Formats: sequence, C-alpha cells, structure tokens
Amino acid sequence: MKIHEVSSADYHSLLRVNREDIFAPNSYLSKSVLWELQNSSLFKWRFHPKEFSPTPAMQWGSLVDCLTTTPELVEEEIRISPFSSYRTKEAREWRDECLALGKTIVTQEQFEEGVKASEMLLETNFQSAELFERSLKQVIIGAKISEVQFKGLVDLAPQDKEYLVDLKTTGGEFTLDGFSKTIANFGYHVQAGLYLALWNSTHLNDKRYRFKFVWQSSNPPYEVCVTELHPDEIKAGLKQALRLLAKLKHAAREDHWPMLAENENPILTRPMWAMTDYE
Repeated sequence: MKIHEVSSADYHSLLRVNREDIFAPNSYLSKSVLWELQNSSLFKWRFHPKEFSPTPAMQWGSLVDCLTTTPELVEEEIRISPFSSYRTKEAREWRDECLALGKTIVTQEQFEEGVKASEMLLETNFQSAELFERSLKQVIIGAKISEVQFKGLVDLAPQDKEYLVDLKTTGGEFTLDGFSKTIANFGYHVQAGLYLALWNSTHLNDKRYRFKFVWQSSNPPYEVCVTELHPDEIKAGLKQALRLLAKLKHAAREDHWPMLAENENPILTRPMWAMTDYE
C-alpha cells in the first residue's frame, strides 16, 4: 500500500506500524506510536501495546474534525446511535460493528452540539475561519526519517504560507498556560517537529518552518484560540523524536526489548515535595 493511494478516511486503518519489523516497507510509524515510548518500556511497546479504544473525548474530537475538515464524509464516517444505552445485545452488536469499521459514534444531541462547535471554528472566530477557508485539509504526508517510514495527517495546510496547522479539541484548562501544559503532556511539540520534517522532505517547492494550533474547548460555548509554537519548541520536538527513534531502532536491530530500568539498578529517593512536607 502506497501512502499517496490512501484517503484520509482510511489513514488510521491502512497505514499501520509493524511492531515486529519497523523497517518493513509496509510499516508506518506515527508520532502517537513513537510517543508511547515516553511512558512505556521497550518491552511493553513491543509485546503489550495499549489497545486503542475511543474515549468520549476522542469521539468528540473526531466529530468536530470531520465536520470542519471533511464535511463531505460526515454521512460515511459518523454514526448517530439509535440506542439510549448499550445494555442489550442488539445495541452492543451495533456499537461493536461500527467501531470495527472505524466509525465515530455519537448521540443526536452530541451531533447537534458538534455542529455548533464547527460553526465557531468556521464562522465565529475570524482567525480560525480564515485558516479553514484558505487551507488544504487532511493532507497525508509520509517519508523516511533515519531509515524508518513515518506518516502524518495534516489538518490544515494554508496555501502560500510557511506554516502548518493542527486542530486540538480540549476539555481541560482553556488558558494559554493550560495549552502549554497540554503540549508537554501529549508531546505536541514532537508532532510539530515531525510533521514539518515530513512535509519539507516531500514538498521541496513549498517548505514550511512554523506550526500553529487551533484550540477549541469541548465545552459550551466552544471557545476558540489560535496559537503558534515557538521555533525552539519545534527544534526540541524533532530532537526528542529522533532520540526516541534511535532507542527504538537499537532495540529492533538487537531484537532486545528491555523492561523498565533493566540492568540499571536505579537508586530511589522520595520526591522533593515529600521531603519538604516532612521537614
């Protein structure tokens, strides 16, 4: 499967990583899969990866994403549940079938709220509206980075600009400080560094050097804020990605997937807050 033959709707299902052989021609590493190593041992990454199970927050994000970037796919990708709960066998079978097909399940009320949220992004906030209006949307990018194939899905690629844009829905603290914490916690600076590297390796006549985030609260009134990532954070993100990749490549070549702190015998102390509290 060639990356340019895949649609944005099939991006997650067809372009997958081969954990047995990350160097395989049909294996595509992503930022999210690489980021697992930030809080996981190599052993767990290789043999016991976390199974993907969409949370309500993910379902909401997918709904808003579809309504704003690929509205032509709403009928195909979004499923409005006819059930008030999933206690019956019929309801569970319907839900599981939809999830197996990669569909996003929402209630009628959630769908209507999603429409309101999309209007905030496409119409009410002028900065966001301009970005959506003048951008290519859901652009699949892929290239080799240090011998390993990577993939990425760019939400917005504004035409004739030198930056890429990613949409982030968040139920957390909707402040500038809150956004900074979210970037650190979820490694969005790593995403920015990787995406720009992938884009520039395949778009030689349209290189990008900056990265913006469109943040939207997942709670009414669905406030929107547009921010830009500091250039130093982009560099740090790519550096961190390459460090994690080197760690993964070494394990793959040696076929040795150590558990946490294997053969290191670390010496532990209590955290500083505990010592301060005791004193």
